[in-house]
Amino acid sequence: MYKTVQGVERGLKILETINEIGCRATCHQISVITGIHRTTVRRYLETLVALNYIQRSADDTFFYLSPNVRKLSDGYRHESVHSPKTLELMNELTAHVMWPADLSTFKLDSMLVIESTHRSSRLSLTTSMIGKRLPMLMTASGKAYLANCSDKQRKYILDILKNGTSLDARLAGDETYLNRVLAETRRKGYGQNSGEWGEYSKIASIAVPVYVQGELFGSLNIIFHRSYMSPDEAAEKFYDYMLEKARLIGESLRI
Repeated sequence: MYKTVQGVERGLKILETINEIGCRATCHQISVITGIHRTTVRRYLETLVALNYIQRSADDTFFYLSPNVRKLSDGYRHESVHSPKTLELMNELTAHVMWPADLSTFKLDSMLVIESTHRSSRLSLTTSMIGKRLPMLMTASGKAYLANCSDKQRKYILDILKNGTSLDARLAGDETYLNRVLAETRRKGYGQNSGEWGEYSKIASIAVPVYVQGELFGSLNIIFHRSYMSPDEAAEKFYDYMLEKARLIGESLRI
């Protein structure tokens, strides 16, 4: 049996620790939590910065995960998260509203679609949504998640977005926009978008949060043509039904 490689073990432990801290971390914090000497931690941090898995603050005090870390999970498949019942419930939703639905969960700096009915919906604009990453501040799913997650996680997500290069970077720094979107989403009970994401300028969407054992897991959305109805019109027709399906889907998930 081969011995573990200490360097790999330490590097991964440092990445895990920064993730667990949930925001920008100092070298001292990482050293205390991992039990690795501060000088050694600093050496690993410099290497991870050079590899673009970690970013540092302008004053060289704080370190935080880079969006590049998401490459480490791109090959991970989520089949084990949900059961056949999950897709059955989503297909029932699509049969009722006619439009395709997506189930997504937060991953690093975006919402990751882990299940979808686009492939079975006659009204879908695409058949390949599983694995698609949705911007946090331009999509109904992202807004629904941000409005319902904890204050600590929201700050963590926004810090990542502000310091990243994603489509959300500018919006994450606009407090007026953020406050308006979060207040509107909480008041209505659902996230919405209508052509805000340039890649899908012809569509609109509404999304509700999905909880598993009382903990926020992700969002359930439906997507439709903007010319057919507005998000508010969709919510008037389908909001209550979506909420019930989101509850049942949450019960079907295996976390």
